Amino acid sequence: IGVRLVGSEMCIRDRYTSQAAERPGRSAAQNKGGTHMETNVPEKDVAELDAKQLEEELNKNVGVAVDYSTMTRNNLFKFLIFSAIGVWVFFIPTNIGGVSNVPMVLLIDAVKALLGPTVMNWMVLILCIALSITFTISRIQKDGPIRRFHKKDGWGTGILYYLSAVFAVMVVFNVGPSQIVNDSVGIEAIGLAGSTLLTVTIAGWLVNFLIEFGILEFIGTLMEPIMRKVFKLPGQSAVTAVSAFVAAPAVGVFMTDRLYHENVYTHKEACCVATNFSVVSLGFFALLVTITDTQYMYGKVVISSLVIVFILAAIVIRIPPLSMKKDRYYNGVEQTDAMRKSSKYSRDTMKKAVAASTTKVSQTPYSIFVTSIPGVLSFTVKIVTFVQALATIALFISNYTPFFDWIGMPMVPYLELCQMPDAAAIAPATLVGIAEIALPVMTIAGMKIAPMSIFFVIVLSTVQIIFFTESANAMMQSDLNLKFPELVLIFLIRTLIAIPIVAVFAHVLF
Repeated sequence: IGVRLVGSEMCIRDRYTSQAAERPGRSAAQNKGGTHMETNVPEKDVAELDAKQLEEELNKNVGVAVDYSTMTRNNLFKFLIFSAIGVWVFFIPTNIGGVSNVPMVLLIDAVKALLGPTVMNWMVLILCIALSITFTISRIQKDGPIRRFHKKDGWGTGILYYLSAVFAVMVVFNVGPSQIVNDSVGIEAIGLAGSTLLTVTIAGWLVNFLIEFGILEFIGTLMEPIMRKVFKLPGQSAVTAVSAFVAAPAVGVFMTDRLYHENVYTHKEACCVATNFSVVSLGFFALLVTITDTQYMYGKVVISSLVIVFILAAIVIRIPPLSMKKDRYYNGVEQTDAMRKSSKYSRDTMKKAVAASTTKVSQTPYSIFVTSIPGVLSFTVKIVTFVQALATIALFISNYTPFFDWIGMPMVPYLELCQMPDAAAIAPATLVGIAEIALPVMTIAGMKIAPMSIFFVIVLSTVQIIFFTESANAMMQSDLNLKFPELVLIFLIRTLIAIPIVAVFAHVLF
C-alpha cells in the first residue's frame, strides 16, 4: 500500500477535481438533485456516473496492487517461505531447551539473560538522557535531523523525556527518595523499560517477515468481500487493520488519514477505521505479557484480541458517535449506494490473493532487513523513555495512593456481574488505559491475582484502541477532525461493550 500510495499522491484527487472543473456549470452541490444544466441528464444519473468513475479510479490507483505476471516460482517461494517464518516466529509455540514459547519471546528472553539487569539499566539510562538532550536541541534548532526526529514531540512529550532521565539517574545511582528508588517502584520501572527496549527492537525487526513478504496483502484480499457487509467499510480497511496489528497504532492512523485524502475512505469510514482498527502491534503484545511475567499467554492474547477487535468494530461502527459521521469523500463527493456495494467471493478470489502477495514480494528487496533498522530504533528509543517515566509514576501512585482504587470502584459491580475473579484488584485497570496502553498492565504487575484476571486486563487494554500517548494523539493530529471529548466517549463505549466479551473469552480459555 505504501508504495502504491506514494506513487499516486494527489493523483486521484487532482484528476477527479480537474475533470469536474472541466464540466461547465458543474458543482458538488448540484449532485443533490435536479438536472444537469449543460446535458439535460438527470443529476441523479450524473452523480452515479461520477461515483462509478471515482470508484474505478480508486481501484486502479490505491489499495492492494495485483499483478498476475508476478506469480512466478521464485516469487511464490519467497512469499511462502518468508511468510511462514513470520507466522512461526510470532504465533507457533516451539520447545527450545526445554522451554516452550513462540520463538520471538524465546529470543527476547535469551538476549535479556545474556545482557543481565545491570547492562540493561545502563542502556535505559543512556537512552533517557540522550532523548532529553536531543529534545532540548530540537527546541533550539529550526532545521536539521534532530529537529525532524522530534518534529511531532510537544512539550508534554518533552516533560516525559526529562522525567525519564531523572528517574533513571535516581535508580541507577541509588539517589533520591526511597519511595522512588525502591524495588516496587524505581527498580521495577527501569526493568520494564529495559524489557521494552529489547522487546520492541527485536519484534520490530522480526515483523518485516509479516509486513514485507505478502501475507498482509494475502489476508487483506481474502477479507475484502466481507468488509462491506460486516463492517460497512471498503476492502482496503482489512489491510489497514492488519497493518496496524503488525506495525503500530500510529501506522494504522497514518494509513487511514492518507487513504482519506486519496478518497478511498469517506469521512465516516476513515473515522471508523481509525478508532476501531488502530490495534497495538504484535511487539507490544509481547511487552504486555512480559510485564506480567505471563509469556505463556502470548498466543492466546494475540488471537483473542484480534477476534474481539473485529467483533467490537461490527458493533461500535453502527452506533453514535461514529454512525452519525457523514459519508462524504475528502474532495466533497457524497458516497452513493452504488459505491457501497460489496464484492463477492468467486473462484478467482484465492488467485487474486496469491497474486497480491507475489506482487508485494516482487517489490521487496532482501536489504529490507537492514534498511528497516533505523526506523525500528527511532521508534523504540521514544517508547523506552515513555515507559520509564509513566511506569515510575503509575507504580508510585499504585503503591502510595488510593487513586487507582477510587477510579476503579464504579467498575467493580460490572466485573463481578461478569464473574471475573479479583474484581476489586483489576477494576482500576479497566479505565487507566486511556492515558497509556501499558498502564492497565502496570497497575496489576506483581499482584497475586488469578491468571484469568491477568489475561482479562491484557486483552481489554489492547482492544480499547484509544490511548493518548499514541493512537489518540495521532487521530487528533490527522484531518479526521476527531476531538478530545469524542475520543473519550468512544473509549468508554468500547470499554463497556468489550468487558463482557473479553470476560467470555477469559472464562473459555481459563
